[in-house]
Amino acid sequence: MRSQFLFNIILVILLVGCSAQRAPASDRVSITLTECVLSSPRIETQVDAECGSLAVPEDPSNPEGRQIPLSIAVVPAITRSPEPDPLFILVGGPGQSAIETFPALSATVFRIHEQRDIVLVDQRGTGESNPLRCLDPAADEILEDDRLIALLQACPERLDADLRFYTTDIAMQDLDRVRSLLGYERVNLFGVSYGTRAALTYLKLYPERVRSIILDAVVDPGFILYQDAARDGQEALDQFFARCEADEACSTIFPGLRAEFDSILQRLEAGPLEVTITHPVTGRPLDLEVTRATFTNIIFNTLYSPDLIAMLPMAIHQAYTEENYGPLISQAYLVDAGIYDGMFYAVACTEDAPLVSAPDDEEALFGNTVHIFLEVCSAWPKGNPAEIVRAPVDSDVPILMLSGEADPITPPRHAERLAPSLGSSLHLVFDDMGHGNSASQCTAKILDDFVERASIADLDTGCVERVEPPPFFVDFSGPQP
Repeated sequence: MRSQFLFNIILVILLVGCSAQRAPASDRVSITLTECVLSSPRIETQVDAECGSLAVPEDPSNPEGRQIPLSIAVVPAITRSPEPDPLFILVGGPGQSAIETFPALSATVFRIHEQRDIVLVDQRGTGESNPLRCLDPAADEILEDDRLIALLQACPERLDADLRFYTTDIAMQDLDRVRSLLGYERVNLFGVSYGTRAALTYLKLYPERVRSIILDAVVDPGFILYQDAARDGQEALDQFFARCEADEACSTIFPGLRAEFDSILQRLEAGPLEVTITHPVTGRPLDLEVTRATFTNIIFNTLYSPDLIAMLPMAIHQAYTEENYGPLISQAYLVDAGIYDGMFYAVACTEDAPLVSAPDDEEALFGNTVHIFLEVCSAWPKGNPAEIVRAPVDSDVPILMLSGEADPITPPRHAERLAPSLGSSLHLVFDDMGHGNSASQCTAKILDDFVERASIADLDTGCVERVEPPPFFVDFSGPQP
């Protein structure tokens, strides 16, 4: 969010669509699906699916007005006699494409997919659903805050969209229309990060349509984007340092890690550093200016992923001893969350920005994010925030919630806030883990059992306590043997 390439980290394609157009609503609407293959950059997995497109009114109150496409993919169940209730996957951001993200998620839901269709709907503003992009995701340049803010503030004028209608509640109306036209009576929902807000909104709008829900990295109705990011990020960073200090190999090889980190901050406060690294994708030399904000932004986003955290002690040590920022910055380039930033701001400026208050400690390590967010949103059109998005959840639908103990953006307390109003819920917390915890084989088995029975009763969750983050790298060859 603070730079062009870091934006895609915050914060886990082949489909035929149509361009925005004006067309009258039809009483005989249908979705035609044809064979396709789903793939994503840097992901080897390809998935056979059936793809199609549905035109929907951009403004739901004006069905005869401008139409935009919704891209849809159905991954048919493996069995010849599938269960009648599919799994709908709602991804994060806001701003990720469900279809582009799915190849990375396919292993997680493979067992569920054996018995059920998987349905993917690119939320309006993402993928091929009238995509909204402001910055070039392939650009190498790190933008200074002032330049970044200016570009994002000017973006709405360039987007082919009425941004007032790209909100969570309207997107969930789209989702239910797809459900109906595909012929499903009830569905199971799997929401990740922002997708949990979407899933809970759908539940409140259409409670009779929901059989079960999985929420990974929970956004409760009271969650306000960026409001607590400085505090939660600092707590996650403190947990990282404590974990290194308690680990024999990490504490032996990097005994002064906290002090080294503080020294880097002091060094960068005196002025930016000009560095040249080898681009991790193209292999070409890349000249960059590293500021204090650049450094802290990379650290914050690294804290999302235990795989990246495994290399963080070595990366900090290299930056301190050699002024070698290559290992740290290279990780940032290798992670691509695939965010459609125009859709991100369309949602967040309407649903979150009006509720954000200035942080108490403006000098906090990760404290500048909220100010940038509010400056950008000051220039963005805003829709009417739907009360149902923030309304409490009161439901007996079986809900399984997953949290990472060291998540810097949606720590476990958000699921804990939600639990009292749920009549049938289970909250699993993964020690020392970050943002999103559905990728392990342990979790995949639990998810399959939960969806199969639509019940939290007698779930075997014993493996959760055995899930551990990857060991710390002690040098470029990897962890200590």
